[in-house]
Amino acid sequence: MSVSGQDEIFVVGGGPSIKNLDLNALKNKDVVAVNKSIFDVPESKYFITIDYTFLRKIDSNKFKKMKATKFFVANFFVEYLKYIDGRIVDTRNNFKKKNGIGLMYHLPDFDIIIKSKQSSGMGLVFNDFRSGGNSGFCGLQLAVMLGYKKIYLLGMDMNDSESETHYHGGYGEPAERFYAKAQNYLENFISGINELSIKKPEVQVFSCSPVSKLNQYITYKNFKDVVWITAEI
Repeated sequence: MSVSGQDEIFVVGGGPSIKNLDLNALKNKDVVAVNKSIFDVPESKYFITIDYTFLRKIDSNKFKKMKATKFFVANFFVEYLKYIDGRIVDTRNNFKKKNGIGLMYHLPDFDIIIKSKQSSGMGLVFNDFRSGGNSGFCGLQLAVMLGYKKIYLLGMDMNDSESETHYHGGYGEPAERFYAKAQNYLENFISGINELSIKKPEVQVFSCSPVSKLNQYITYKNFKDVVWITAEI
């Protein structure tokens, strides 16, 4: 049983397939919103991101008012992220301040900061949190940590045949650049789900995206059918 007493949770990412889903159907359900999906599922129970430029891309005042418990994942798996003088710092030149110490945040808008030192696989406790290198995987890892037994992934497409990379169009990254990274994201999802099946075989992970590359590795379930079934329980 999860911390909320529910067995099922929906992890909502940003893939283009979200455009075809009625996210209002998630009202009164446990949800992990990933990045900008928080604004389309404002009653989400949890929010998570690994993107420390997130607050620059959104209405931060609106974000602060969201009632979700907000998690930020500091990806210390990458060499350029450091913890300096009580700050999480990106030490790359294009993120440095004039004083050369570095740019990051005290992250005041988040409730919980997770320090992740591993990327692949699946952890079972917070000090072994695996990031997968992307926010969508962090949503899956969080759902596992919180004790949910059925995890439904929405908008985790990683489908490089689409011209759009995200349903909200909120990042402006060229599709070619994103999809070059998406293959690594996919590999981390596969690795994590495979490891999860060994460590906690009672946990089931489903895809609710008809176009996701994950559908080759996990069961696809139609979102409308899932919402109707869970609503009837």
